[in-house]
Amino acid sequence: MQTLRDVVVALNELDEEAVIYSDGASPAAQAVVLPAGDAAKAKAAGLRYFLEVALARDAVDVWSAWRDGSEPTVDDKLMAISYYATHDAYLPLD
Repeated sequence: MQTLRDVVVALNELDEEAVIYSDGASPAAQAVVLPAGDAAKAKAAGLRYFLEVALARDAVDVWSAWRDGSEPTVDDKLMAISYYATHDAYLPLD
């Protein structure tokens, strides 16, 4: 199984219709990306819904746009995605 960090590193290669399932929001949390509708498989592995790939990409895009087009590091992406997944809002500038 991969980590949430692994998923974020590969984010642009993932099917935007897929869903990220994880056992937490930390970079080392176990994660899997499955097609929409495969929640039972994730649940059987002890994982829960984290975020759709499309929404994770949006969180990264907004992070960059709000920072004058800066290119986010993997840690920046993780922070933006985890924040969105837990707060249903984009990571603020402050």
